[in-house]
Amino acid sequence: MKFNLIFLFGLILLLISNIVDAKCTVKKIKNVKNVRDLNQENDESNIEINYHIADAEEAANLLLSNRDYYENLNQNDFNFRLQILNATLEELEELVKREVRDFTEKEKTIIDNCFLIKNIKRICKERGYTLPPLNDIVFAKTTSREEYGSNAYTHGTEIYLGETLFEMEDEYLDIYVNGIISHEIFHCLTRKYPNFRRDMYSIIGFTIVEKDFEFPKETADRIISNPDVEHHNSYATFEINGEKKDCTLIFTTVRPFEKEGDSFFDTDLQMTGVVPINDLYTIYDANDVSNFWDVLESNTLYAIDPEETLADNFMYTIIMGLDGMDYSTPRIIESIDAYLKSYKL
Repeated sequence: MKFNLIFLFGLILLLISNIVDAKCTVKKIKNVKNVRDLNQENDESNIEINYHIADAEEAANLLLSNRDYYENLNQNDFNFRLQILNATLEELEELVKREVRDFTEKEKTIIDNCFLIKNIKRICKERGYTLPPLNDIVFAKTTSREEYGSNAYTHGTEIYLGETLFEMEDEYLDIYVNGIISHEIFHCLTRKYPNFRRDMYSIIGFTIVEKDFEFPKETADRIISNPDVEHHNSYATFEINGEKKDCTLIFTTVRPFEKEGDSFFDTDLQMTGVVPINDLYTIYDANDVSNFWDVLESNTLYAIDPEETLADNFMYTIIMGLDGMDYSTPRIIESIDAYLKSYKL
């Protein structure tokens, strides 16, 4: 899931203003070709990604079919989404039905041109990348109020695009949409191909276990659910108070929803939590973990979960390439590049 503020101050600065500020380091983009120019080049590729574009009715039906997700949301999730106390699943479902939209013909053309045929397939062919096949991608449009106004998010191989995504000036729209969709495609790949997910997570030192961690209610009630983070079953080694601990990451609020206007986008409300896997009652603030950025590294500030951190790095690899910018941690980009070149179907 790409949140508006995160994406606005991350990808737009990176791809449009030609700078990115990550962990107080400014990195200059070096070799970026205009995406409209890229779209005119040969698009033949053996990358197998097929999709269709849903109308509003199909989008609503698809969204509401994701029962495991909706039925496992906590009260915090309902309240923050609906901006009322004691919100219910039924009220959220009604919101979902109201907020789906039909794509305009222009928006459909943007998806067709920016995504598969004209860009990502061409890049993969040029660089010798192989991706696991995705034969059932569905693009759907929503206001995204049901997910805090995020620019995009996924369920399964469904990619939901927020309507504000298409309000960018035409000059920048191509590369903006390409970045968003590349990020979301990563979530579809990790969800559909567990071995791909395992290998990607290992690049930044995370190990995946068979079953999700069973958080106690005190911890689970603070989690802000993210449809792109389907599992909490990975851990890495962090140093906390001078002691090394194997921990998983969760995205939490520091207090429950209290009144209309409360938003977990507020820096005083949100927290990336670091939870020891042998003590799931304890949540450490990532800011208090001495080696947090040594583990997650700093090509992106989107470090609420390894899934999101890696999705950004995957997007950089696809859109920017090895030499597209001065990365803080080029090793991650190099590792993803090498993996995609060696991947066997």
